[in-house]
Amino acid sequence: MRVVLGSQNACKMQSTREVLAQYPQFADAEIVGIEVDSGVGEQPMNLDATIEGAINRAKAAFKECDVSIGIEAGAMQVARTKTGVVKIEVCAIFNGQEISLGFSMGFVVPEDLHKLMVEQGLHLSEAARVAGYTNHPKIGTEGGIIGILTGGRMTRYDMCKQALTTALIHFR
Repeated sequence: MRVVLGSQNACKMQSTREVLAQYPQFADAEIVGIEVDSGVGEQPMNLDATIEGAINRAKAAFKECDVSIGIEAGAMQVARTKTGVVKIEVCAIFNGQEISLGFSMGFVVPEDLHKLMVEQGLHLSEAARVAGYTNHPKIGTEGGIIGILTGGRMTRYDMCKQALTTALIHFR
C-alpha cells in the first residue's frame, strides 16, 4: 500500500508515520510526502476554510497511491471563549472516492496573539514572533504555538496525531 501525504512538513510526516503504524492495514505502507497547495492560504481563519484546506491537500496528493492525506492547521470562531478563536488541526483522508475527516482538540488563542492576527493580519506563527513568544521562523515544524504555550506538554505533533486518528474512525 502507498500513502501520500499532502505536505513535506516534518511534524505532519512524523505524526502520519506513527499513527498509521498502529493500524494493521497501514503497518507496512510506504508513506511519502509531496508539497501541494492547500488553496486556502497560510492561515485559514474559520472551520470551513480549514476543512477545505485539508480536503484540497488530500485530493491534490492523490497521485499513484491507494490513500492520500491532507492535514491543515486553522482557526475557528467559538463563542464564549476569551478571544472567540480556537486553533485546531483538521485531517482529510481520501481513497479516490470518499473523504473521511478528523479533528484535533482545540485551544483558545491568547488575547495578545488574537489582537495581532486581527489588527495586523498576521498568521499565528508571525503573531507569536511579534509578541515575543519565540523567534523561530517556522514554529509549526517544531512544537508549534501550542508547544510554546504549554511548555511542551502538548505539541502540534500531538494535534496532528489526534486529527489523523479521528479521521481513521470512519476509514476502515
